[in-house]
Amino acid sequence: MPQAFRCIFLLILWLPCITAHAWTDSDPAILESMKREFDGKIDRIAVASDSISVRGSIAIEPDATAYGLAALPLHASRIDLPLDANVEPIRFDAQGAFEWKVKRLEGDPAHRRDRLFRRWHVVKQKGEQWSIASRGRYADEIDCRAPDLPAARPTTQKGLGGWTPNRGPGLENELKELGIGSVTVNVAGLHNALRLEPASDTVPYIWDGKTYHLRESVLHDYDRTFQLAQQNNVMVSAILLINNIRDPNQAEGSLLAHPDATADGTYAMPNVATPEGENYVAALYNLIAERWSRTDGKFGRVHHWIMHNEVDFGWVWTNAGKKSDLAYMDLYQRSMRLMHLATRQYDPHGDAFISLTHHWSIPGEPYAYGSRRMLELLDLFEEAEGEFKWGLAFHPYPQDLFEPKTWQDSQATWDWNTAKITPKNLEVLDAFMRRDTMRFEGAVRKIHLSENGFNSRSYSDSDLANQAAGMALAWHKIQRLPAIQVWHYHNWVDHPDEGGLKIGLRKLPNDPEGPLGKKPIWHLYRSLGTDTQENVSMPYLKVIGLSSWDEAVHPFP
Repeated sequence: MPQAFRCIFLLILWLPCITAHAWTDSDPAILESMKREFDGKIDRIAVASDSISVRGSIAIEPDATAYGLAALPLHASRIDLPLDANVEPIRFDAQGAFEWKVKRLEGDPAHRRDRLFRRWHVVKQKGEQWSIASRGRYADEIDCRAPDLPAARPTTQKGLGGWTPNRGPGLENELKELGIGSVTVNVAGLHNALRLEPASDTVPYIWDGKTYHLRESVLHDYDRTFQLAQQNNVMVSAILLINNIRDPNQAEGSLLAHPDATADGTYAMPNVATPEGENYVAALYNLIAERWSRTDGKFGRVHHWIMHNEVDFGWVWTNAGKKSDLAYMDLYQRSMRLMHLATRQYDPHGDAFISLTHHWSIPGEPYAYGSRRMLELLDLFEEAEGEFKWGLAFHPYPQDLFEPKTWQDSQATWDWNTAKITPKNLEVLDAFMRRDTMRFEGAVRKIHLSENGFNSRSYSDSDLANQAAGMALAWHKIQRLPAIQVWHYHNWVDHPDEGGLKIGLRKLPNDPEGPLGKKPIWHLYRSLGTDTQENVSMPYLKVIGLSSWDEAVHPFP
């Protein structure tokens, strides 16, 4: 199906869902940009170290006096060309095809702007008036500083979520003892690293025509964490969390958080809605992508970037105020795009990941959106403005986080419209992401189950057995679902402030009978992916009511 018609087709399918949430002022313009038939089209953009090549075509209008290219910030209108937009005139052949090269940097030497971080459009002139004549397009190919930087190749699907090296005494060698191949690390408070005003402990950091001031000491704890992960040869996915700050006395925090974010959110959407905010976000993303992608590993290595947390539940975890799902995804995909553009300059393998909960076709709360809807809206934006290589960071907890017996999840069914995706029906997620519309250049995208765990209601033998049985079931499923690359277990250690949950591999640090004691699930987790796996997991077949692990997998087309 041609791209323009497919985009309109998807829009028609999803319009009833889009209008189900609070309508926002930006929605009409987004819809208009997706359904309008433009004269021009950009097919591919290649970014070199000093130039940008744009290839496309134009259906030439007799009354158009000229055509050109405009590189617009991501927050700019897709319909109305800003009056201050810089237009690069182009030439084209008799059929309207063009391939045009422009300088990557624009502006005078003191205020250089990198047009890698822009959305490109064909524009046309009628009389004295220039207007937008194509859908937007972002860079498809980006010249990389280190094209030979190796990709992460975990030796196992077994990972830990929310890992820090200082969780307790005696745990320093836990990554090796458990045989961990990958970790996620929460990264927050970045506004403290990039200041708007100079101080005695800052150095200038110039970005896109503006001078910020880097307080490098803020990043040192993260450096040490990533260095230790590097020493243990594990893949690192950084979860970028935006502090929800609405305090005029904290200028950087207020600038970084979306201006519409409300106090209901634990974290906020980044401010990709204003010129000052977008520039600051891009500066931060470039700073951390460059720092943690060095070939010498001086500051440690981050391999992938999980963009914020559980955005289908954005009201709580990535708040941007009351938004329709379409407007919310527009903001979110801007953040994903900026991180993709930043990291691909330094790491040819680094991907931005979308973070989603187990709520699939039913949102779960009035201000939630549903994970399936978020994925399909992201696909809609890609159809309109070009694909990029993102991954999926999914959280398939059991339907009741307190109940580890996920095999009893009644809301997890084997069909596209299942209310939830939990360990019971992971086959649905695997099959969904294998669909042609979800692939990138024909390949299945990376799927990381980046936050998952099973609760032990108490430390009784039966509750601990149920906890381990849930993990055994999930593991034997993902061994048979090759699209799923990683399982990050959360939480490593039971936490006293996790709402009464005890989902750790180890007991509470202050447990009176055995502080940080190893639960049965710890021993199971250590065995997974080793020669002892089947012997250690065998007793849990009886707990679940199975005679073999083959029975755990449900056939799904």
